[in-house]
Amino acid sequence: MKKIVAIGGGDIRNGSTLAIDKEIIRLTGKNRPKMLFVPTASSDSEGYWKHMDKYYRKLGCETNVLFLIKEKPLRDEIKKKILGADIVYVGGGNTLYMVTRWKKLGVDKLLKQAYEKGTVMAGLSAGAICWFKNGTSDSRMITD
Repeated sequence: MKKIVAIGGGDIRNGSTLAIDKEIIRLTGKNRPKMLFVPTASSDSEGYWKHMDKYYRKLGCETNVLFLIKEKPLRDEIKKKILGADIVYVGGGNTLYMVTRWKKLGVDKLLKQAYEKGTVMAGLSAGAICWFKNGTSDSRMITD
């Protein structure tokens, strides 16, 4: 079954998305799901990743991150991380920059493959918009 959890707002630091995050984990049907965080929209923010890592570990997940700006992973590594995840969680930030970067690296196609095989796709703000064909964003600049 295909699942997308699009979160319009909130902040993990104050626990405002806790119920949603527990549901994301439940949707995997696994006791210790593998969560992959993709912070491209925030320019691979290390702080954002540290918060997500700590938070989702406390919720019982194995966590990993896919940096696509500050690191230059090979396509095979990108594919392995995306297709090996039970949850792909995309963070907020600059939607236009993120989508442009993904297309350049073929990440968009790999995310679609993961979705088709049943990976739970989730995200907040830009990470919520990215799963759909159309959306509204205040992103206007590509900084690559």
